[in-house]
Amino acid sequence: MFRIPAGRLLATLFAVLPILADSGCAPESTSAAPQPTPAVPSGEQAAAVKLTIQVTDLRSRDGQLIFGVFKTKAGFPSDESKSVNWQVTQIDTDTIVFVAQLPPGEYGASVLHDENNSNTMDTNLLGIPKEGYGVTNNPKPRFRSATFKESIFTLPAEGAELTISMQYF
Repeated sequence: MFRIPAGRLLATLFAVLPILADSGCAPESTSAAPQPTPAVPSGEQAAAVKLTIQVTDLRSRDGQLIFGVFKTKAGFPSDESKSVNWQVTQIDTDTIVFVAQLPPGEYGASVLHDENNSNTMDTNLLGIPKEGYGVTNNPKPRFRSATFKESIFTLPAEGAELTISMQYF
């Protein structure tokens, strides 16, 4: 068996460890300073912030309001399965407020005044809505529905308060 005197073994280890450390082969030090934790761990979404939407200009207190928030134009403005937030509430005042907790980002939101509680927008024979609707940024196109692009807003890290004004034909 091959024997190395203890003093020589320690001297050899101290000489070799810096070389191993530079090569990436050294064992991890247990006395290293703790590494800072990233603000948002990779692969996770940022913390949710408060989005408050006030709905104004309702023509009546009949029925319910259907509120949806969307990240893309897919499903906008009325497909619950494509929304990131969907709420339905009965109308009990002239102004209704919806609150959603969402990560900061870009969104579009819509509100339907479902006056007969059918859970859909009723239209006449020409396809013109019989019930009111509105979207964020309050575009008021006369001969078409508002687009997702027109409704896009940025939800900042501190949250936001927006107003949707209802439109009736």
